[in-house]
Formats: sequence, C-alpha cells, structure tokens
Amino acid sequence: MKTLFALITLILCMLQLSGQINPMDKLFKDRPKDLSLYINPTFQYSQIAVQHSTIAGIGAGLIINKKITVGVDGNLSFPDISLPESSGPGKLQMKWGGIHFEYTLWPLQIVHLTFPFSAGMGQLKITGNSETMTGSPNFLFLTSGLMLEFNVWKYAKLGIGTTYRYTGNVNYRSVPESVFLYSITESDLKGFAAVVSLKFGIFRYLKRDLAKFNR
Repeated sequence: MKTLFALITLILCMLQLSGQINPMDKLFKDRPKDLSLYINPTFQYSQIAVQHSTIAGIGAGLIINKKITVGVDGNLSFPDISLPESSGPGKLQMKWGGIHFEYTLWPLQIVHLTFPFSAGMGQLKITGNSETMTGSPNFLFLTSGLMLEFNVWKYAKLGIGTTYRYTGNVNYRSVPESVFLYSITESDLKGFAAVVSLKFGIFRYLKRDLAKFNR
C-alpha cells in the first residue's frame, strides 16, 4: 500500500513539473484536436443477382486520433435491379446497413490508405410481379475493403477503392406453385464492389502534427 501511495505521489509530481516547464504548450496540447465528426456519401458499382447495379450509400461517425473511424452506414440499390428474364418480370430492391469501422495508415499524407469494415443486417424486396414469396427477406452482411484516400481539402477527403461483400442467412424465394421461380441465394448477393467515397468534416491538422509526422 505504501509503495502504491509513493508511486502515485511520484507520478503527480512529474505531471506538475511537466506542466510548469511550459504551461502554454500544455494548454494548447490539451485542446481536443484528435476528434473529428464526419458525414460520408458513397457510390458503388457491383454485381447483384447476376445483374450490374449501382448502389447509393451514406455514413456518419467519429474519427479518433486521425486513424480510427467509428460510425454507422447504410446502402440502397438504386434503381431497383431488373431480375433475369428467365425468372419472369420483377425487380429486386436490396438495402443494408450497420456499424462501420475503419483504420487509416499515414493520415497526414496527402495520399494514404484506409481499411474499411462494416457489418449488420439487410433486407430484400421483389416488386413488379404477382409471385408469392416465402422465407425471410432479411439477411446478414459483412464487408471489408481497401481504399486509396486523398486529403483534397481541410474539410473533405476523396476515396477510391474496392470492397468485398459477404452475406449470410439468405432465404428468400417464391413458393413452388408459382409460374416463375424466384430464388435469391448468398451467391447472388455477395461480391466485389468498386467504391467512390467523399468524407466531409473538419480535418484541419496543426503544423506541429505535420512536423511530428514527417520526422
């Protein structure tokens, strides 16, 4: 117990001494410069149900220490995906969303790398036909990827890259009595996507940050 008390006293003395050496540096150092809110519209091009599809997305969250991103995101196929003619008339709508994490390498460089990761739930919907559907329209998803990101402005970042979408618990199909058989499987929903991303926030890094990074 005495050892613990002595250790705490020593640490407090060191902190006090450090603050007395240059109090102005400590004042500015303690300002919360390492938290940035952002909003992130995205555009994806991918293959879903054997058809090429465009996907609109939006995300928002917090960037911690310039490297770790924590937030949420959501995506929607737009416009709806026309199903193959062999399945009869109809269009498929796919939407999904969940939590989003991202790790950034060399964030102070104009060009740097980010590794996005998202996981959550999605939902399917078939329109434009009279088929009776069975099973659950809900599914699970997980995406991971690699993005090349550019610090184009102190309030904006541009990202270009690719992600891979994994899906699970896919069980959505028409009943056997239907004239056309709709059957959506995991292989119809998973796949690569080309991604363009824009992040808007306050990304003004101090000169001392840049100097520290470039040492």
